[in-house]
Formats: sequence, C-alpha cells, structure tokens
Amino acid sequence: MTLHDQSGVMGPGLRMAGAPGTVGAVPVVLGEAEFGEFYHAHVDKLFSFLSRRTGRDVARELADHVFEQLFTWWQKHPDQAEPVGMLYRLARCRLYDYLRRRGRELTVEPSDLEDLAGGVDGDDFAAVDRLHDLRKALATLTEQQRQTLLMKYVANLSVAECAEALGTGVDNMKKILGKAREALRQAPGMEAYNSAGTAKEVRG
Repeated sequence: MTLHDQSGVMGPGLRMAGAPGTVGAVPVVLGEAEFGEFYHAHVDKLFSFLSRRTGRDVARELADHVFEQLFTWWQKHPDQAEPVGMLYRLARCRLYDYLRRRGRELTVEPSDLEDLAGGVDGDDFAAVDRLHDLRKALATLTEQQRQTLLMKYVANLSVAECAEALGTGVDNMKKILGKAREALRQAPGMEAYNSAGTAKEVRG
C-alpha cells in the first residue's frame, strides 16, 4: 500500500507482516488505516517544514523516508497515540544529514519564523513594518531559541511534542520556551508589539 497527498509526497509502503505461520512473520501492532490517518493529517505540514530548507523535490524524498522510519519506530512503541514530536525529531535528523553532506548546517533563520508576524498584506504598511521589526528581533535570539519558536509556533507542536522533537525534557522545554518568548519581547524594536509568545500560554 502506498499513500499519496496533493503535494505529491509519497507515503511509505505499510505491509509489515509476513503471511500467518511463516518463519519470521511479525505481528502487525499498528494498522495501515491508523497510520494512514496519521500520515494524511501531518504530511502537508511536514512537507512544508522540510521544503523550507531543501526545495520541493528533495522534501518529497525526505518526507517519504521520515514516514517510513516513523512507521518502523511506531511499531515498536504502540503506546504512543500520535507521536508528532518523534515525526519532527526524525525530520530534523534527516534534514541535518542532507545539509551536512552539502557542507551546510541546520539552522533556523529569522525568515523561517515570519509566520509569527501573522498575515502580511502587500498594501498593509504597518504589517510590513511589523515583519521587518520581527526579523531584526529574531536575529538577536540564540539558535536554540529560534529552534524552539519554530517548533512551537510554526510547526504548532505542543510543549511535550517540542521536547521530543528537540530531544529534551518537558520541564526544560518550558524553561527554554519561556526564555525565548521573553527574549523576543525584550528585543530592540519589539516594545510596541504583542509578540506571538505573549498571546499564548505554555501548555503541555
């Protein structure tokens, strides 16, 4: 079985078990239908996340690989209802490997966080100014702080999912996120704005 979505990303082959009674047959812990629902719920956003750094063609290949790896992992961890955090942790690993082979680093640029400014109409000069000020403010943050804001407010992960994606504990994630939001609020030029961080609570 192969899954498809409108972006052209191909989902993983999901046949995991051998015929009943055959040597080496592995019981299917996670059903194709269940994984298929998860795939269709998250593939577009994952594709967008990957294509920010790689372009559409490479993003399709990486997304396919990420979902294949996730399915294998999920078979061994059936207690994970919807492991969105692991999905993005795998995606970051695949991005890191891809960029490293090309002599590049996986970093979060201020332009990657433009969604924090909300919609920007081409005729709305106030919105353009807000975006410009946000870019300058984000440039003053640490890489860790930008990574945290990317996962929380662009990928829209929960704090627990952010922690899993970034490989840290939930309590530590809350501290990192709180400092990132405060640093953004206190950055030069942001005094007049209510940043994305001020409008949302830190939830698990």
